[in-house]
Amino acid sequence: MSQIDTTDKLAEAPETGSSLFALCGLGVAGIAMLGWVGALAWIAWRLVDWLLF
Repeated sequence: MSQIDTTDKLAEAPETGSSLFALCGLGVAGIAMLGWVGALAWIAWRLVDWLLF
């Protein structure tokens, strides 16, 4: 395999479908992470409120 063949294979763009699927997966993971952070913050807020008052 020559350098020219390798460069041509690297220059090919990935398919749009797989890129869109990965982007949607990252979006869902981000929303789930924000949900968990929000739930933990709410629990911490209630715990501090209960301990102090």
